[in-house]
Amino acid sequence: MKYPRSPQPTEPAEVTEAEAEYPRSGRTDPPPKADTAGNERGTVEKNTAPAQGSGPGRLDGVDLARWIAIAGMLVVHFWVPFMDPERPIAHLIEQYAWGRSTLVFAFVAGVSLALLSGGRRPHTGRRGGITAKRVAVRGAALMLIGWALNAVIVAAESHLTVIITYYGLYFLLAIPFLRMAAPWVATAAAASLIIGPQLLFALRHSSETGGWMADFAGFWNEIDPAQLLVHQGLLELLVYGFYPALSCLAAVLAGIAVGRLDLRSEVVRLRLACAGMLAAFVAYRGSWHAWETWGIVWELGPREEVSGPVPTDDARWLLSSMSHTSTAPEVLGGIGVAAVLLVGCLYAAERLPRLVAPFTAAGALALTVYVLHALLLAWQETVGEESGRMAYWVNGNASEVFFVFAVVGAFLWRRTVGRGPLEAGVSQLSKVVVRDRGQG
Repeated sequence: MKYPRSPQPTEPAEVTEAEAEYPRSGRTDPPPKADTAGNERGTVEKNTAPAQGSGPGRLDGVDLARWIAIAGMLVVHFWVPFMDPERPIAHLIEQYAWGRSTLVFAFVAGVSLALLSGGRRPHTGRRGGITAKRVAVRGAALMLIGWALNAVIVAAESHLTVIITYYGLYFLLAIPFLRMAAPWVATAAAASLIIGPQLLFALRHSSETGGWMADFAGFWNEIDPAQLLVHQGLLELLVYGFYPALSCLAAVLAGIAVGRLDLRSEVVRLRLACAGMLAAFVAYRGSWHAWETWGIVWELGPREEVSGPVPTDDARWLLSSMSHTSTAPEVLGGIGVAAVLLVGCLYAAERLPRLVAPFTAAGALALTVYVLHALLLAWQETVGEESGRMAYWVNGNASEVFFVFAVVGAFLWRRTVGRGPLEAGVSQLSKVVVRDRGQG
């Protein structure tokens, strides 16, 4: 049985149905009568309608990008499927999946939130209020699901860090930006990228050196029900966790800004891909030069030795781009990779729709797939390796078993039922709690 090296990236999301549908004619905006606050997909259809493929203009590339992020998570948790662990290519795939999949999914979640809130024309006024409230319900629902799942993981003594709760908080923090146009959201993303990691570093330094943050954290954690009951409280999600919102929010906001663009435009895609490559190059190459050319390696040691929250004894650690360090270079590099990946997925989904259909289906059922994968990890810990032939076989082939199950199962579900059970449940809950009384 293979376990993650440490609490590790897990990229779920439930915003699958957030992708607006655009007609394939020359239009780039949703039809005004169909795109209402009560129907996130921009078309009038029943929630349980079978999904015999995507709608005529649905951005399937967003679902495909989401699947790739999930696949990266599965690679880290179960290893690369159908590949000898000793092969260098397997280690290379695992290395690139480690950490980046988290930021890719945060970015894609932002794109979905943008499409959910109007695409190129953000919902405003009453419509904007309904959208914001429904996103708040979705975020709260994700947090509740995450806390429930974390209770199972803790009871099973699994090594998994449940990320659903973090994503629920990301949704809530993104609400004030849902009415903004692309330039303003991009500005907010840049500000978050500059300020967030530095603020995170300062708060952790204060906590580790016995400053005011240590006193506040001690006080808060004694009254935070989520921390007391499931060991995943607000400060864990904001500051101390493996995916702190103070740093990851920049990726979500960047995704919202991108989702405000005309993603069907060839020019927009080309510019987005170039911007993504430039961002990744500056982040990763700049970090490398800081260590190797400027000599930081001789004073702090190899940056590769620290994957996870960086030490707070020297601010130069903020120049590292290693996975899960929550630094500006790491987040910027992840955003760049996500932008390039999204462009590639948009093209692949348009030109090879039948070939990628099973994978887009798995991306559309992201929340359900994530929860099932987490339960499998908990089951592995619970039954161990000596609980019969079937348990031993599943443990030894967990990567292959779950990859096939996720892709084939999701494809069949989408073809016969429609939306995933958890995806449909969260979406329907948001509509029941926040009703659009002006619709119909």
